[in-house]
Amino acid sequence: MSIIESHDIDDVELAVQQDRPLRPGRYRVSFALDGVDYSPIILDDPVPLGRQILKAAALKDIDGHSLFVITQESDFEDVRADEEVDLRDRLAYRFIAFSTDPLYRLKLDDSRIVWGQPSIPESVLRSLAGIGDDKAVFLEVRGGTDKLIEVGTQVDLTAEGVERFITAKTKTSYFFFVNGQRYETEKKKLTGAQIKAMVPGWDETHDLALEGHGDEPDRTISDDESISLDPKHGVRRFSSVPKANFG
Repeated sequence: MSIIESHDIDDVELAVQQDRPLRPGRYRVSFALDGVDYSPIILDDPVPLGRQILKAAALKDIDGHSLFVITQESDFEDVRADEEVDLRDRLAYRFIAFSTDPLYRLKLDDSRIVWGQPSIPESVLRSLAGIGDDKAVFLEVRGGTDKLIEVGTQVDLTAEGVERFITAKTKTSYFFFVNGQRYETEKKKLTGAQIKAMVPGWDETHDLALEGHGDEPDRTISDDESISLDPKHGVRRFSSVPKANFG
């Protein structure tokens, strides 16, 4: 049995999830160095000093590292080398240390984040915010349009004005074609009238026709008929045809 799986080791995160007190013995917490790739470390004391946490992570240069505990509110709180962290009262189980200087402080939604590199990957912001694929990270621009942080990119934390990030649901875009021209919308369904309204200079003497799939015939779309643009139906292709061409 490995030390990480020993019966006398209580997992602090699991205890928090189960809303129960820590059992006597030793304690497993998560530790990351210069990033968010966490690994388990074992602490012998439920109220360790900052230096004990760093030593448990096999770091020898104690004074050369800055240690932070991530609170239940996802804030980064500084832990000095001789400062105690009560695992029982703080519900603390995630620690991050940085071996670099200076440190960059920023806000992510309502959380106070500290980062030890001059740039931070979008993937790290996403991880720290705990968001899924239905949300994205934006750099808040005061008095302007918030800037989307593209997937796979990094944000320069030394740039002027970089201090606050927010998360928001991503907007799903649907597209279709009219007379070979591509149009996009955030709406999953559009009526015939709405589709025609998106086409500049629509000829009111023409009807809107939907191209049939396979052996299906083309058909006219009335102004009040609703058409789904969900990709599962295939790409919707429309054309402008003189009235009465379809019956």
